[in-house]
Amino acid sequence: MKTLRNIAVAALASVASVAASGASLAVDNPDNKAYLGVRAAVDISSAANGGAYYSSKAGFSIGGIYNLPIVANFYFEPGLSIFYDTFGTMHFQSEEIMPAPNPDAITAAEPEEPEEVFYKVDGSMRNLGFRVPLKFGYHFDFAEDLKVHVFTGPQVNLNLMARYHQGAYITPSGHRVASHSESIFGTGGFKHVDLQWNFGVGLQYDDYYVAVEGSLGITRMKDQADYLQRNLRRDLFTITLGYNF
Repeated sequence: MKTLRNIAVAALASVASVAASGASLAVDNPDNKAYLGVRAAVDISSAANGGAYYSSKAGFSIGGIYNLPIVANFYFEPGLSIFYDTFGTMHFQSEEIMPAPNPDAITAAEPEEPEEVFYKVDGSMRNLGFRVPLKFGYHFDFAEDLKVHVFTGPQVNLNLMARYHQGAYITPSGHRVASHSESIFGTGGFKHVDLQWNFGVGLQYDDYYVAVEGSLGITRMKDQADYLQRNLRRDLFTITLGYNF
């Protein structure tokens, strides 16, 4: 009986030891070390405060990160990527059109005044640049090869190219307007730098990584212009895939 009791006590101690070890890994893994990783992402861009003048469009980014442990499972993760984001746009224009004559009129009427007709013009903003996320995060290690990351931090967009593109269209009077593209940097246009706040959650299995992220615009991405109304901030919803070395 004493032998069985000793075996039971030893078994319980072993289970407790394994559980304590697993719990300690979840909050403080002694094997934490710095590493490099590559990241590719699909971005859904939206213009905060854009209202009906702007719509969400898809873009992408690709780059790398450096994960640096701080203490326990806390880490700092700077990155650098190149991105291409697009935004749908809409604005109204007007044109004066003479009313069609009435063939049933018996007597000559007063000369008709031209009628002002408003119509919608669709376009897009296209933006290329470098993105610098500075993430502070924590990972919960549920197994040697399974980790859950939560993170937040600032994110800087360095805009190299920003252009407005408008496709060809026909006005109400039948006039054809050719497509055109132009830079929208400068007064009333795009900024060369804008700042966001990033947050998200990621899952790491072995060296593979997937994350869902959101980024809220803090500073203006663009000022108001005649044909691109509103002062805008950039919001992003991002799905990221990666591999860690």
